[in-house]
Amino acid sequence: MPTATDLVTDLPADFEVFGQAVATSMADLLGGTSGQILAKNSNTDMDFVWIANDQGDITGITATAPLTGGGSSGAVTVGIQDALTTQKGAVQLSDSTSTTSSILAATPTAVKSAYDLANGAIAKTTVTTAGDIIYRNATVPVRLGIGTAGQVLTVNTGATAPEWKTPSGGGKILQVVNTTVAAARSTTSGTLVDITGASATITPSAVTSTILVLATIAGAYSSTTGGGTAYGGISTLRGSTVIHSSRTGKYVSSGSGGTLIGDIYSGVAMNTYDSPATTSATTYKLQFQMVAGTTMYASDGSGYPISLTLMEIGA
Repeated sequence: MPTATDLVTDLPADFEVFGQAVATSMADLLGGTSGQILAKNSNTDMDFVWIANDQGDITGITATAPLTGGGSSGAVTVGIQDALTTQKGAVQLSDSTSTTSSILAATPTAVKSAYDLANGAIAKTTVTTAGDIIYRNATVPVRLGIGTAGQVLTVNTGATAPEWKTPSGGGKILQVVNTTVAAARSTTSGTLVDITGASATITPSAVTSTILVLATIAGAYSSTTGGGTAYGGISTLRGSTVIHSSRTGKYVSSGSGGTLIGDIYSGVAMNTYDSPATTSATTYKLQFQMVAGTTMYASDGSGYPISLTLMEIGA
């Protein structure tokens, strides 16, 4: 290209030289084919190349679950569906540990709260047998195994824990023995004599047991000739030891002409407790006597029997 001081003598030739120089330096910008695009070939100035348009055009968007929307023309919108138990999708986070929702997702906060609740619960493995119970000792919940048949739940002597214990049995009737005498039994003796057949034997199951003795006697007697007082005495004995005594009702009559006043009935029911303090066979019996009058009847054989019942009462 001529400078400002050059003398221009051949202008067409100068322009030819200029054009050749431009064509050489900008050759990369020339040419190309239909559809190509211009791209940098290197970091060197004016170093471009033509390349095929490999980026492509978006001709349509097809959305599949959990995406929604799509299309092939106009403004295309793409979204995401809500998650359900029957479909994939977006979920909402929740800190709740009590919700019953099936479409919310737990946060670490909710998981930590649930963990703390579970960690503070009593482990299922604490109990191992049907009927076990759980109680708290000084620090933690512990197991009390099921007791045996007949035991009751009570508190230990230190009042620190529950325990199973066999009841002492106090007040329970452990056994009953009974005998009756229907035949006539009488005496004129002024001292105590056995009422034949009116005895029963019981074997206590424990030395602490009490024996309840129940006796019923008709108690008929005859007065003296010409009137007067008539009554008898009854005693209960353990072996040869008197443990209880009673008398029939006293009867006072006035007779004349030597008349015998007889068969005056005054029934007697005697109940007493005894503590034999043994587990050996023990016999109880009844004795009677005529205190005043002619004859004492314990049973006259006419349907009013003597009854003797023994009951062992647990301590």
